[in-house]
Amino acid sequence: MPRPPINLHNMVRALLQHTSPLPEEADCPIRHFDRSANIGLSLIKYIDDHIDPNDIYQAGYDRHLGHLRRMALAELIESFERFLKELASLCVDFLAPYTLDDRFDEFVPRRSEQIAAFVTAGSIGRALCESDTWIKNESINRRFRALLKMPFGADWEFLFPNPVQPPEVERARAETLAILWQIRHNLAHNVGVITHSDSMKFRVLIKEGVAAERRLAPSIEDLRYVKRFLFETASHTNERVGTRLGEVLGKFHADDPGLFDAQLKAKEISQRFEWSISIHGHAGQL
Repeated sequence: MPRPPINLHNMVRALLQHTSPLPEEADCPIRHFDRSANIGLSLIKYIDDHIDPNDIYQAGYDRHLGHLRRMALAELIESFERFLKELASLCVDFLAPYTLDDRFDEFVPRRSEQIAAFVTAGSIGRALCESDTWIKNESINRRFRALLKMPFGADWEFLFPNPVQPPEVERARAETLAILWQIRHNLAHNVGVITHSDSMKFRVLIKEGVAAERRLAPSIEDLRYVKRFLFETASHTNERVGTRLGEVLGKFHADDPGLFDAQLKAKEISQRFEWSISIHGHAGQL
């Protein structure tokens, strides 16, 4: 008896109904990043712990684990991008009720699908921040500089400055992050194959040659170093952004103390950032 025909169009559409709940950490960007960034390395460790080296062909094992490490590397970098979106979304939600200036102009929906998301997101921060990619230092700087400026004031400092932008102390971190953004692009669009175009872009970023017509083959040590760098960068960025958000809200409160209870607001923000943030002299408790 022949097998019944399968409607592949419907099967692909059905994939979108196969979901799982977000973890409880999802309401705190730094905790959500911590969980997401650990998943890939935990998976590799789980496989290593449950495979008997006497029962495998080493060449096949190396080939499959190489593919898994590329996937884990991509997910590490994507988790950091998600962290930046969630951080900005929090800032928007905390600032939106009190601001009348142009700080949100960088986030205003420009396409119809973004407008639809704006209506259904349930949070102005998610609506404004989630629909675009956050994978270039330049655009990330532009958004956070506008978002965290003082009321009707000049833009804030550069979060990830280029070699001629302040603050100088952040430049090395920004340069390394730019390399990871390019690696993410390579993994997403060329499945790790280093094209001649990729090779030239990497050469400019790391100031040395990178062979073309090769495939990225990250080691487990590579993943651990990337994870460590991104964890340190996420923690540092979380503190910088949270502290600055407290300063901006402190200015709003100083101008009009009746806007909100500074102590309660500091506590609320500190819990969402998992970092003690002060507003107009009121320190938040975790």
